[in-house]
Amino acid sequence: MVKCTRSVTLLGFCIVANCLFARDLLDYRGRENLDKDTSTYEFAFTLSENGSSMVMDLKSELEWGELDVWFGGAGFQVIGNYTGEQAFAYEKAVFGPFNSQEPITVRISARHASGRWRIRFSEISRQSLQSTLLVSGLLVVLITIFIVLWWKKSLQTSWKWLLIGAGVWFVGVLFKFVLAYLANAPVFAFIKSSLGHTGYLILGSTYIGLLTGIFEIGMTLVFALLIRGIYDNPRRALSVGLGAGVVEALLIGLSSLGSYVTALTGAVNSAAMMSALSQAMVVTPFLWLIGSMERIIAILCHTSSRALVLFAVAQHKARYFWAGFFILTAIDAVAGYVHLAGLINKVSTWWIELLLLPFAVGSVFIIKWCYENWIMVRKSGTQGITVSEN
Repeated sequence: MVKCTRSVTLLGFCIVANCLFARDLLDYRGRENLDKDTSTYEFAFTLSENGSSMVMDLKSELEWGELDVWFGGAGFQVIGNYTGEQAFAYEKAVFGPFNSQEPITVRISARHASGRWRIRFSEISRQSLQSTLLVSGLLVVLITIFIVLWWKKSLQTSWKWLLIGAGVWFVGVLFKFVLAYLANAPVFAFIKSSLGHTGYLILGSTYIGLLTGIFEIGMTLVFALLIRGIYDNPRRALSVGLGAGVVEALLIGLSSLGSYVTALTGAVNSAAMMSALSQAMVVTPFLWLIGSMERIIAILCHTSSRALVLFAVAQHKARYFWAGFFILTAIDAVAGYVHLAGLINKVSTWWIELLLLPFAVGSVFIIKWCYENWIMVRKSGTQGITVSEN
């Protein structure tokens, strides 16, 4: 048993290490002066495994002159060709995936140059990309299982309400995607032609958020009106919200594991997927943790927003419905803005999660408030709230 535990721990450390580190291929700092008209440099290196990607950072601090960088190989006659004068930079440029059978050659020329420059190539191995998908997916699935077990132990209510929450999420998302498929293209085209790029970003992201609010929160209201007893006590209401959050998290975790299998088998679309993942890994440190953080935030927000809707029905007070509507609408509006602005894989995803974090923190207090006030209402005997806890 001890040997098994040690083996699992060692495997975990190896997987995480693969997710964290990229291997340096070339790191050269040049210094030029006007005593020499042209300086030429040539380097060669080989990737460690097939399917690896390569990241280039090029920074020129020349006071005078021109710097030309060319590189090719690994199955390509030309991979990149960059020319610039004086000060310029290309950071975190991703290329690949490539084969490891042929070396990559880098040729650099500095003409009439004075000043410093630096070029750096690093390898993101195929194994590290696969490990990122595996660890991310496993963490999300394990967190989902842990939350469900905690729910069953703490709330001690029927599985029925958790499954109803999953059904609420599924039906709402289904309707949302049908409308999005039919309407998104003409709606976005109209907004962009009428309001320009700035209006497109603002109104377009608002439209994306409203789709979620109308269909996901709206469907929660529909279920509340159709299913008897769904809002009779806080345990049921929180179970419904939690069910919506965990089913989404579970599907995303399994999707990441499915992508891992796709990358492992080298399916047709795996090259494009690995290229996009390489770019994401370059701009987002600890990418393997992003999925877990994102799902924790989402589960909290799903639970609080849907609990507010059910509380609104129980209390006959519309303002709580609109509070729940605002939470999910605002979250998806932020996500929509990131997509429409083309910020995916250009800025660290941690910044996006930081924007969403206040909603998660607020959701913790909302969940606590709903639970305590539901209990107070039940004890005071308000109509519509029963004593039953299951």
